[in-house]
Amino acid sequence: MATDNVYVISLKRSQERRELVSQEFASKGVDFTFFDAIDGHQGVPLLAEDYDYLKRRWLTSGKMPSKGEIGCYASHYSLWIKCIELNQSIIVCEDDIKIHDDAIEILEFAKKKVDEFGFLRLEAMDDGAEHSCVFNDDHHKINLMKDNFGGLRAYAISPKAAAKLVKHRWSLPVDCFVGANYIHGQYSYHLTPHFIRDHGQHVSTIQLDDVLKTPWYRKISREIYSGYKKYMLLKMFEKKQKM
Repeated sequence: MATDNVYVISLKRSQERRELVSQEFASKGVDFTFFDAIDGHQGVPLLAEDYDYLKRRWLTSGKMPSKGEIGCYASHYSLWIKCIELNQSIIVCEDDIKIHDDAIEILEFAKKKVDEFGFLRLEAMDDGAEHSCVFNDDHHKINLMKDNFGGLRAYAISPKAAAKLVKHRWSLPVDCFVGANYIHGQYSYHLTPHFIRDHGQHVSTIQLDDVLKTPWYRKISREIYSGYKKYMLLKMFEKKQKM
């Protein structure tokens, strides 16, 4: 069935959120399985032992990753591993979303196309996000994204794409890492109509943390890397458009 292998990341203790998302998916006839989110506040996950803290502090954000961020990354990473083990494409969602009335049809189409494109974002792009159309029919449109920054609320991923993502050490928030195609070589694509019609107003329970500030003395190296990142994203985007 088209709605097989749909996973909703949710903390096991977030029972109210689980009840709401269960009702939402049931109302659209979408079957799914809860994936118990890894709680970074319960200790550093084993998966995070290979975190590149030096690169994180001096080249990316300039500050240590929060416990919630590590838990969020570990949760997605675990599902990428599961995708590879299953040798089947999967759909990954957050637990605070409202979905399209035609959710099943959208998922069926996403499952048909994800092996071709590798990673399909199933939520709206951020305003002003640079993109280029690569597929368009009477009902669906797929855009090549310059990056995938801004969240991983819902996406389809193939085993081949997942294998690219798990090869690299952690040093970025997970959505920024997925968008950094110059690191892993996996481009991000965007599907419309969107599987998600609305992202809920609740604060993420996985990433709930105090906001950390970047030390002033790391801002110079961070800005240099930021310029490099923008240049590489542009080159990768232009390269793909020419293919």
